[in-house]
Amino acid sequence: MSLYTEENWNEFIEKTEDGYKVKSYPHVDPIFNFPSSKHKLKAILSDTTGIKVSNHAFAPFLKTLQKTPRYRYQEASDKYKLETKIRPISFASHFDTYILGFYSYSLNKKYQKYITDHNFSDPILAYRSDLNGKCNIQFAKEAFDNVKARVNSKGTCSAIALDIKGYFDHVDHRVLKLMWLKVIGLDELPKDQYHIFRTITKYSYINYISFLKHFDINLKAIEKEQKKKYPDRKFAPKGYNSILDLIPNDLAGPSYKEKMGYLRKMNLITINRNKDRSLSKNGIPQGSSISALLSNIYLLDFDKELYEKAIKEGFSYRRYCDDLLIICDTDRVNELKNYVMNLMIDKYKLTIQDKKTEIIDFKLSLQAKVRGFKRHYNKDTTDFEELPNTNSNFKNLQYLGFEFDGQKIFIRPGSLSRYFRKLKARIVKTVGMSYSKNSKSHKIFKQQIYSRYSHFGKRNFLSYALNAAKKEYSNLDGEVKEGMNSPAIKKQISKHMKIIHQEILKTSEQRRKQKKAKTLNK
Repeated sequence: MSLYTEENWNEFIEKTEDGYKVKSYPHVDPIFNFPSSKHKLKAILSDTTGIKVSNHAFAPFLKTLQKTPRYRYQEASDKYKLETKIRPISFASHFDTYILGFYSYSLNKKYQKYITDHNFSDPILAYRSDLNGKCNIQFAKEAFDNVKARVNSKGTCSAIALDIKGYFDHVDHRVLKLMWLKVIGLDELPKDQYHIFRTITKYSYINYISFLKHFDINLKAIEKEQKKKYPDRKFAPKGYNSILDLIPNDLAGPSYKEKMGYLRKMNLITINRNKDRSLSKNGIPQGSSISALLSNIYLLDFDKELYEKAIKEGFSYRRYCDDLLIICDTDRVNELKNYVMNLMIDKYKLTIQDKKTEIIDFKLSLQAKVRGFKRHYNKDTTDFEELPNTNSNFKNLQYLGFEFDGQKIFIRPGSLSRYFRKLKARIVKTVGMSYSKNSKSHKIFKQQIYSRYSHFGKRNFLSYALNAAKKEYSNLDGEVKEGMNSPAIKKQISKHMKIIHQEILKTSEQRRKQKKAKTLNK
């Protein structure tokens, strides 16, 4: 049973080439220009016997660490503190990315049909193309409206936010295969799909930092040298087509095969193994173009079971990848929390940590307004206990980048902080370029700043926040969508243009003084 059809291929082309940008990240193969070279890909994928795909030698993934600064609320100090979340990301080679991408696209169509046909498509919010243009704005508003309705009806309700620990690293291969078979309706995986399954479960990878250290490679120095060599080019060549070009030929040989062999010999290619060196039966690489879909497929039966229980017993369940949200009656919090945790560990070998679970009770404050209140986790009983409805116990429900306090909806503080950090970094870079020795004028080009970080941009954080603040908005396809109708969000971002102008002036003045000081010293 082949996933290849001309319809799937043409849809995949349209999706991939819409706003296409060449993926320029370094890997073991050269950059692959999809629009001009897609025929090479089609020659492999269109073999409906599956032989060409099953014979394809997938390259090792390239593993790197993605660092994300973010503000997190600290219970002990009752303050938000800047933390850095480190997440291992594994990239497939340029050519392999499109093979995995096509299988992801085609398999996702079958997955979406399965959950629709079996009537449990509502709770799954991530990595789908059949959501009728809905995004996190509508999903978050739906959850907050659910809270309001329950409070209006019963006077109180609770939200349980659960997070799966190390989701991608703990996916059980046996369960994943069974769920994959359910989606395609077969007893055995076709040879090409089995090869994809093996590639994503018995995967190998090169640790990018270890690779660079082993060969004492300084990429910034190499690229800087290229810019000196080609000063008139807007985009100077990097000086290498793939990271294998950085391995000296006299050390490993000139060919791809010889250099990959050398990396294996030096133990720079790692296979997904356990500590005892046996092949691991758990884990898929986070970052590949098919991993997100497989994270949905893996919880196929879980989503069905929990959603059917929710319908029957009158609570709400939603899942966005590894983030779960349950909205229920206050007296059912610990019962449902324990049910979900036990189901996860017993059937799916996944863990939900109590310390990362947040439970918010919505009820009347002492000022007679509905507010969110945190619960206390009792380590001895493993239950979450209600706290007095005093101001010191206020806690907002955070969901999909937004916050709800029982009355108002806000942009999450961490999202705003990240936006302003990126804005300031972009201004420093732009102003620095205008004052550099290669600059032909001291004119500061603000267009890119406005496009990326102001309401003038069509697809950026600010335009997204403004859409969220409105009662209704039109998306890029011209479709009218429901916003959150939130004056609080408008207030949060109302001064962004003033901040942009102030930062440009401040940074420009600093650079002007630095340049003047250098001139006087000379």
